[in-house]
Amino acid sequence: MRTYVMQVLTGREQATIDALERMLGDARRYELFAPRFRFQKKIRGSWQDVDELLTPGYVYVRTSMLDVDELSREIKQAPPRAAMLMQDGKIIPLSSDEERWLERLTGGRHVVEPSIGVVEGDRVVITDGPLVGLESQIKKIDRHKRLAYMDVHLLGRTKTIKVGVEIVSKTRN
Repeated sequence: MRTYVMQVLTGREQATIDALERMLGDARRYELFAPRFRFQKKIRGSWQDVDELLTPGYVYVRTSMLDVDELSREIKQAPPRAAMLMQDGKIIPLSSDEERWLERLTGGRHVVEPSIGVVEGDRVVITDGPLVGLESQIKKIDRHKRLAYMDVHLLGRTKTIKVGVEIVSKTRN
């Protein structure tokens, strides 16, 4: 199975997935998804779990099809303003490292659960959740919004993404 990425209008990710599922039909050949992250947000005075898109404006196509030309022909039927990401005129899949990173972060369910961590001086230590061991990728923590900002390398670009994190303590050194 390889994973390819389609750029779509931001806010139209689910509509694009729904339209492609109707057009492409055979669900066994494709898995279409837009990964999300979960975090706690204060809404009307109480903390609630909220899901947001991990990479707004992108839909992922996971398939076992070996013929990328056939994949390209089928995807060209996609809704307007949707296009497969290409390099040198060819559709390119995520690299093995990128696929492993996405799988590790989402646990195969396409949702990044919140992590738990502590701040020790100027260092963030994640004690539980999908960000354990990925502390070096965290560029900023917003404790008030319970978000971590990470720089990740996807499809030859460095992209900043948000994920949920709960900092349970902060100590000074």
